[in-house]
Amino acid sequence: MNSYIIKRIGMAKMIGMAFGLLGFFMIPYFWPGESMWLRVGILMWYTTLGAMIGIMGIFDRHPMFKFRMPFWFRGPVFGAWANLVLAFLMHDKLSVLMQQLEGAFSGITSPFWIVLEGAVLGLVIDAVTTKFAGEGLPRTG
Repeated sequence: MNSYIIKRIGMAKMIGMAFGLLGFFMIPYFWPGESMWLRVGILMWYTTLGAMIGIMGIFDRHPMFKFRMPFWFRGPVFGAWANLVLAFLMHDKLSVLMQQLEGAFSGITSPFWIVLEGAVLGLVIDAVTTKFAGEGLPRTG
């Protein structure tokens, strides 16, 4: 395997872990009394999200339909998709959290706002990783 792919995956994983750590330490502030299980789960979720976005970066063209997939498309789509899954898995808990946050962020009560968060984080992870580690598979011939 090419070293740039390993570099790309590692870098994306570290950025995802940084976002996960941010969530890990912010959960008690926004969601007092929540379990350590959730905090560790969020840390692991965003670390995994970063690694998956790093892996997806080897595809700069869609493998089947052959259209170009630049970082500004690929990262947000994958991040939004992953957090949509998270929204389905944690719908009840996220609904409670969003109700508690309504005082701070008026009008934001849907647990599906986490999908937008995933798109933004996916964009940041893929943009930084692409800038410093590249994208796509090496061309031969």
